[in-house]
Amino acid sequence: MALSATRLATAIKTALTAEGFTFGVGAMNTKFVDALASAIVTEIETNAVVSGPINVASVSGITPGTGVSGPGTGTLVNGVIT
Repeated sequence: MALSATRLATAIKTALTAEGFTFGVGAMNTKFVDALASAIVTEIETNAVVSGPINVASVSGITPGTGVSGPGTGTLVNGVIT
């Protein structure tokens, strides 16, 4: 699932509402949470590096021996975000 500032803002507002905060359309705290969620998602999308082993399902254009093959498709296993 792709990152979403809207979904993150909704999750933050839900958690804060449970603690007694209220959010209204155009209210300053609503604008703050929306801006914060947007900044967090932008930071992650711009700067995060995801690494880990990949299970390769298929590869076309295979290069025998040492070299680069591809393009291929696969699934990241146990990825780490840094």
